[in-house]
Amino acid sequence: MSSSINWSQVYNTPIGQILQDLSPNTFAQLATQENNLQISNYQKQEQTDQTDISAWSTLQSDAQTFGGDLANLSQSSTYGQLQSSSSDSNVATAIDQSAQQGSYTISVNSVAQAEIDSGTTANMTVTDPNATLMVPGTTTPLQGSFSIAVGNGSAVTVNLPSAGESLNGLASLINSTAGIGATASVVQNSSGDWLLEIQANQTGQAITYGDNGLGSTSSQPNGPLYYLGVVGTGTSGLSAADRLQAPSDATVSFGSTYNSSNAITSSSNTFTNLIPGMTVTVNAPGTTTITVSPNTSAMVSSVKQFVSDWNQWVKDTQNLAQSGQVVASGTGSSATYAYQSNPNQVLTSGLPSAVLDQVGQLLAETTSGQGGQYQSLADIGITLGTNGQMTLNSTTLSQALISNPTAVQAIFQQLNGTIGAGGSTPGIINGFSQGSTSTVGEAIATLNQQSAQDKSQARLLQQQLNSEEQQAILKYGQWVNQVSRYSEQYSLLQALFNPQGSNNSNGG
Repeated sequence: MSSSINWSQVYNTPIGQILQDLSPNTFAQLATQENNLQISNYQKQEQTDQTDISAWSTLQSDAQTFGGDLANLSQSSTYGQLQSSSSDSNVATAIDQSAQQGSYTISVNSVAQAEIDSGTTANMTVTDPNATLMVPGTTTPLQGSFSIAVGNGSAVTVNLPSAGESLNGLASLINSTAGIGATASVVQNSSGDWLLEIQANQTGQAITYGDNGLGSTSSQPNGPLYYLGVVGTGTSGLSAADRLQAPSDATVSFGSTYNSSNAITSSSNTFTNLIPGMTVTVNAPGTTTITVSPNTSAMVSSVKQFVSDWNQWVKDTQNLAQSGQVVASGTGSSATYAYQSNPNQVLTSGLPSAVLDQVGQLLAETTSGQGGQYQSLADIGITLGTNGQMTLNSTTLSQALISNPTAVQAIFQQLNGTIGAGGSTPGIINGFSQGSTSTVGEAIATLNQQSAQDKSQARLLQQQLNSEEQQAILKYGQWVNQVSRYSEQYSLLQALFNPQGSNNSNGG
């Protein structure tokens, strides 16, 4: 009796089924499961460290910003801000830099104007601004060169291309020439003809032209600007043939009536020498009164920023460092209270809340100690609610700033000395947020050190895991070889003890 083994069915045996269920990856995962778990734990801890660092950094920034606001409000310069206004802004406007408070009446006799010159149709008529300019009565393109000088500036030469140029092209050529000091445009007159118009880029400065055509002479001019009617002759140093607007200076005097004997002149409409510490821009002839007064709105804005930044610090501390808070429902005797947990809490340290509570208490209690109407934040319209947030009554604050800005400053000076950086020793805010030895600085340093250790441990474990994976793959190969031999033996034994089944299965 002969029998044969069907090797294709080796993996249909129970032993072969094990090979199918246990892949190399599964085998390696089982061998490195413990290290993978440890690496995952270190990575999670590192993520937690980074989240904590971010939270501490946020509170550090909030405290430093609030401390900066407090320092700013303790400075005299904050309360010395001035603003200027004009009784008739159509005549003149003013920007104060450091002018003395008071009122200044000025009379504007004239405003500065730029020279504007226009071409004429006396020598050439242009009906198409995009057509090549031709010497009148010929088919020769207009050629040559011309120059433009504004004020005491150097003359800048413009050369026409040998193939000629259109009127629009000539204007573009002027405008693209560096340092020319003037702007050209193409305009259409009432007859439908097109003219070249040139305007100086500076007010009060005259334009001088030079015009040179091919073979141009004083008796027989043929330069480009002559043919276009911008200048009246063909020699250099020309004046405009048609001056639409002559250059002029701005003239101003003090008083409600213009007085030429004490007038101040400017080639532009901006005066920096009219009122010391102020820039005045004249817009039209007339009389106006410029008033310099305290800029109360700017002072109010500084205090509003102080309130806003405090509220942000409170909000971030409550969100990042408090486990929850007691919430009240209802009012009076019917009020009920319940504890509400904070799902966003990141920091478990109680220091941020403790520092904030201490600062808040000092903000509410500190007085300037100078007596008078304004001694505390509450006196100038700033109050703290039960939730720690500040509210500001802008009307009360504005009245205090108008009435006695020095008293308002004294309140913030006292606070800055108590909780900021204005005292002989670092205040609470600086102790919490400034430098490596501050509360936040030490917390971040510790977390950075812990994060570095977590990274290092995870890296070492990863190296160990990689080695274990290689060992596991090697052992898996050895194990597969062994299992394969067992599978072959199983199939052989099955064929020996069940020859008929084996033959049937082979079709014999």
